[in-house]
Amino acid sequence: MKNLAKLFVIAILFFYSCDKNEYEYQNTALTVNDLYTYCETNGKHPCSEPLNHEGESVTVIGYYSLSNLGFNLTGNTFIFYNAPEVGSINTEITILGDAKSVFDKISDFIRENNIGDHVKLKVRGTIVGHDLPINGACSRGLFLEIDSSSAVRLN
Repeated sequence: MKNLAKLFVIAILFFYSCDKNEYEYQNTALTVNDLYTYCETNGKHPCSEPLNHEGESVTVIGYYSLSNLGFNLTGNTFIFYNAPEVGSINTEITILGDAKSVFDKISDFIRENNIGDHVKLKVRGTIVGHDLPINGACSRGLFLEIDSSSAVRLN
């Protein structure tokens, strides 16, 4: 009987420890500003040197500007702002999967909630760095990549 009770407890622990949803959000989410602090980048990180936490998956809360609608950038990217002002600190998010489904989901959020110029979103993505050569110098920029529309939620 003791062995059966132990087996039952182990089964319950195993059940609750399994990740059922790849995009289940953690209790802690970072703002875009916090993301820069978390990666310890101030725009002076040397090229070819990985950012702190590069490759990790994080949840970031920020603002999507309606000026992003209509694939204004390259069709699979959008700017994610720290605050509802367009001039606030930001990062670029690249959609690796079906970009149309991501933009459709955001458009649905906007339409269903009668939102102003910005919509507050929670995005689950992977931290990536890209070398940014500027005027003979080079620094490593901070970006996020997401896989699909399931990585985007209304906050």
